[in-house]
Amino acid sequence: MTELSLTQVKEIRAAVLGAAAKVPGTLIGGQTLFSFVTINVLGAFLILGGVLQFAHAIKSSGWKSVSIQVVLAVLYIAAGLYTWAFPIPALEAITLWLAAIFFVTGVLRLISAFQHRHFNEWIWLVLSSAISILMGVLIMNGYPESSLWLPGLLMSFYCKAGHCCF
Repeated sequence: MTELSLTQVKEIRAAVLGAAAKVPGTLIGGQTLFSFVTINVLGAFLILGGVLQFAHAIKSSGWKSVSIQVVLAVLYIAAGLYTWAFPIPALEAITLWLAAIFFVTGVLRLISAFQHRHFNEWIWLVLSSAISILMGVLIMNGYPESSLWLPGLLMSFYCKAGHCCF
């Protein structure tokens, strides 16, 4: 096999990655920017949800229902304001949540796989659970640095699949 020169490697990177390959750090920078956009949109949705919850509480009857809804409305609005005021800790919290979700779903899939081991395809559940557990461990291994770019990366994959609304 022949060795590639530095110029050839740069040409291959440019061909594969396009314009983003020409500026170092662009891909991670884009994911970081998308993480901050995502956390701000989340904050806006939390505030809007709190306002709508409060409006619903005003129209509700019965003191128990109203008081619980007002408390929830205040919590939603406080969480939204927190994400706007402190986006980095909010991104860190979301990253921890993502790691926990990956890890817990992996463990639950593993339990399910062993409960269904009489089926021939149970090994695919084991593989899926191993990948989920590994994702949770890798996220925690890169924490807190990964919290700046990981939520944006995962949201961009979600949007790329056609599920994103913004």
